[in-house]
Amino acid sequence: MELFVHRLDVIIIWYFVIQALVKILFATNRLTYLKGHWFDYLLVLLVIAETALFIRVTGLKLFGSFLGEKEIIQITKIYIVVTGLIVVDTGHHFSLMGQLIILMLIQIGGLGLMTYASFFALILRRNISLREKSMLRDMLNYENLGLISKVLASTVLFTFVLEILGALLLFWGMSGEPVSLGRHIYTSIFHSISAFCNAGFSLYSDSFMQYKSNYLVMLTISGLIIVGGLGFPVLVNLMSLRLSSAPGSGRWLKVQSRLVLRITGILLLVGFLFFLFAENNNTLLGLSWSEKLLNAFFQSVTTRTAGFNTVDIGLISIPTVLLFLVLMFIGASPGSTGGGIKTTTIGVLFAGVGSIIRGRKRIEIYKKNIPFAVLNRALVIILYSLSFVFLTTLVLSLTENLPFIDILFETFSAFGTVGLSRGITPLLSDAGKMMIILTMFFGRLGALTISLAITAPKEVYHYEYPPENVMVG
Repeated sequence: MELFVHRLDVIIIWYFVIQALVKILFATNRLTYLKGHWFDYLLVLLVIAETALFIRVTGLKLFGSFLGEKEIIQITKIYIVVTGLIVVDTGHHFSLMGQLIILMLIQIGGLGLMTYASFFALILRRNISLREKSMLRDMLNYENLGLISKVLASTVLFTFVLEILGALLLFWGMSGEPVSLGRHIYTSIFHSISAFCNAGFSLYSDSFMQYKSNYLVMLTISGLIIVGGLGFPVLVNLMSLRLSSAPGSGRWLKVQSRLVLRITGILLLVGFLFFLFAENNNTLLGLSWSEKLLNAFFQSVTTRTAGFNTVDIGLISIPTVLLFLVLMFIGASPGSTGGGIKTTTIGVLFAGVGSIIRGRKRIEIYKKNIPFAVLNRALVIILYSLSFVFLTTLVLSLTENLPFIDILFETFSAFGTVGLSRGITPLLSDAGKMMIILTMFFGRLGALTISLAITAPKEVYHYEYPPENVMVG
């Protein structure tokens, strides 16, 4: 009882801290608001300082087994960027309090801090500034700025409803576990949130290998991963569709939504068929054909974005490894909870290459003209991403005495914020772990975001040099 009261005190204190930070974030005049509530924010600073000092001294021993500073940094960043590469067993190494903090980081990292901050500002009846509405409009790809608050609330509520529905289905599917009712409910909620946020973290040491024959659990997890990986712009577009099919009476799927759905379907089908035939006599050996189909589909879904597994990734064949590298590199879709270069980047690239081969001076996708500037951004994303992956692989090959194929797999998994591993994550040196952290951070933010942040502003030239051809290829 005393431990319960202590944990409740911690939750109440941090609720005060979080709501204070949200209020100052959306205050119209932050300086005036701060002067009027200076004592509250002095307490906030004291709480944060005391927490940081406690972590510094104890190494997070409160949340489970002892962890050093380097492990704390790596684990925190791993959960925030929703990548399943982890140096310790989440289910056994952390206490309930630690797991709840982890779950909060996964949820925030999945939807984004801006999304949650704006949502709670609406709950607290705070006005969202025009600048923040404009950022949300770009993030959700929604034109009507006046309805952006309503769309935001609908998106977050849709997320919560879907996660609750997923938790109910998992509760039903995992009903055979010999655990208490409370633990059963908590496990279902944890895996539902982890799946929708494409995090790939499991409370089980073997991920979902024990459920490889459980159709309800496998299909529920797969469905949550797919929906979470589509991206909120696509979900908003799908939610805004009207039932009427009469011309001019309804809203139609945008080019981005159609492209995302098509590329996602192609990648799922290719991954499913390839894994089924390549691993039929390997990791799928001993399963019935229906179970082989189920596990092949599950691995095709989870490899691109999430990181759960029902087979031993260390035993898959080299051809399957190479396919997984491609799937992890492409990843999910823009505005989603997943990483990678995104499905639309590949779609625009192939459409642009096709237009160039056919001698066209414009890119057409679903009877819409796509500016060549979009193709240029796609090329920048791919070039930056490949360069960073190459650099990470090069550094790891120098710092780690491990098989090259395992290092390459770990790098692509970190970049795509997937979390699958061939078992080398705990074996990495401190330098290797820090490099993996940077790769995960780069993959979560996106190559285009990083490139725009480090490049100079666009210059306007008032002159032009004479043209000259250069041979390529």
